[in-house]
Amino acid sequence: MKNTETFAESLARCGVKYHFAYPITPATDVMKRMAVILPRYGGQMMQMESELAVSSALAGAACTGKLVATSSSGPGLTLMHEAIGFMCAAYLPCIVVDSMRVGPGDGDILGAQSDYFVVTRGGAHGDYRTVVLAPSSGQEIADLVPHGIRLAYRYRIPVVFVIDGVSAQTTESTTLPAYNDYSAEFDTSGWAFTGTKDHAKRALITGSYSHQDGYEMNERLRAKYEVIRDKEQMWEQDGVEDAELVVAAFGIHGRMCRDLVSRMRADGKKVGFIRPITLWPFPDRAFEALGSCVQNILVVEMNLGQMVDDVRLAVNGRIPVHFLGKTGGDLPMYTLADMIAEADRLLGE
Repeated sequence: MKNTETFAESLARCGVKYHFAYPITPATDVMKRMAVILPRYGGQMMQMESELAVSSALAGAACTGKLVATSSSGPGLTLMHEAIGFMCAAYLPCIVVDSMRVGPGDGDILGAQSDYFVVTRGGAHGDYRTVVLAPSSGQEIADLVPHGIRLAYRYRIPVVFVIDGVSAQTTESTTLPAYNDYSAEFDTSGWAFTGTKDHAKRALITGSYSHQDGYEMNERLRAKYEVIRDKEQMWEQDGVEDAELVVAAFGIHGRMCRDLVSRMRADGKKVGFIRPITLWPFPDRAFEALGSCVQNILVVEMNLGQMVDDVRLAVNGRIPVHFLGKTGGDLPMYTLADMIAEADRLLGE
């Protein structure tokens, strides 16, 4: 099935009860499939009148402790960020699927990786973060959804899945998870709105605070983000132990790097790759651990250069970092041959 449909199947099978969405290419297939399958699992998909309504409904439903999700693309995600920022301040878990397309503005409906900055830095005001997961295949979507839900509830935080529009519309075989409500592993009784029948205490969920309370809220968030940075970095790597060149990429280009390393290693060239799976927290440790044998890092992206900034921060000037990228759209990605040619150039061959 399409990877957008794999998101829908995986979310429904992992306990999502409510999916709020508004049609936007190339993410619409998620909501369409959710509308058909979610009632089978005791849930409901609701198409809202706008992305603003989607994000407000998402925050409201999350207040009940239920597992809620949405799916969108760049221009729609932009409109949701006020509510996402509120949810971070209010400690509300949810799942967001962002099928990235080329921009800025309304952009085009074709694929890109141009939302890296907005999902890792945040599109709303204030000091906040969301956990960001970047699967590179349909099978990894199915495998990561349970993990993403656990992260959302463990840290009471929105978790954003990003996938470029090319991968979103790719059809491939996937083994789907058996049904299990992963949110049920977590006790929400201490904070969720469930009515006074369950507890007489008045619940208060807010993102608005007095001066002192606001300072304390930001300190709590900072402490939480430090724990996430320490414990939740995820990446895939191969061939870095003796590599002279390391290629870094996420999503579809990260997937292509496996073949790049295999082919270049077969020719006796010392090339490795790192594929970040968590874009936030960024896997700094993967780059900090690179040995003195690494002479260059090549970052490949389907944008004009966004993740490359995090790679440069991670190596802190210790290793030269180079960039290869296209904006997306009609020419959405570099071919494997293009990447090998640039790798050969950096190897001096």
